[in-house]
Amino acid sequence: MVLQMICNHKHEKSESLEDRIRGAGLKLTPSRLRVLELLEDKRCLMTVDEVVSTLTRKTKKKADWTTVYRTLLSFTEAGIVSSTLLDDGVARYEYKCHAPGETHHHHHIQCKSCGKISPIDACEIQSIENLIGRMGYTDLSHKLEFTGVCPDCRDP
Repeated sequence: MVLQMICNHKHEKSESLEDRIRGAGLKLTPSRLRVLELLEDKRCLMTVDEVVSTLTRKTKKKADWTTVYRTLLSFTEAGIVSSTLLDDGVARYEYKCHAPGETHHHHHIQCKSCGKISPIDACEIQSIENLIGRMGYTDLSHKLEFTGVCPDCRDP
């Protein structure tokens, strides 16, 4: 099954990608920069395999799977990239917004039939996090992903 992704997030750049990597305390390498450029450009969830194949196509040089995987992990730990695990158990990564004070927290829905992944830009659960914060909890986060059948796959 080929996964289709809808990528419609639009964000303005407030700092260079090089500064973003260095600012996270990571060494700036050509591989890291290429991975981050790709994620910043695509603005959608991508698996390690999708990143590797896209980089290989773009650069006409085989991208190393292990290097890409380690890069995505270091970016996730540094808060530059977020990781999402959907029902199929495959980790997908996407670039996090980096404008000061901007988080662009969102969720996703994946079609059970065709695998298409679409972003859900509204999150009503943040009000529950606010309530939990008032209860004294700190460093809160949540993950919530949906599955369903998309309009294209729905039986008439």
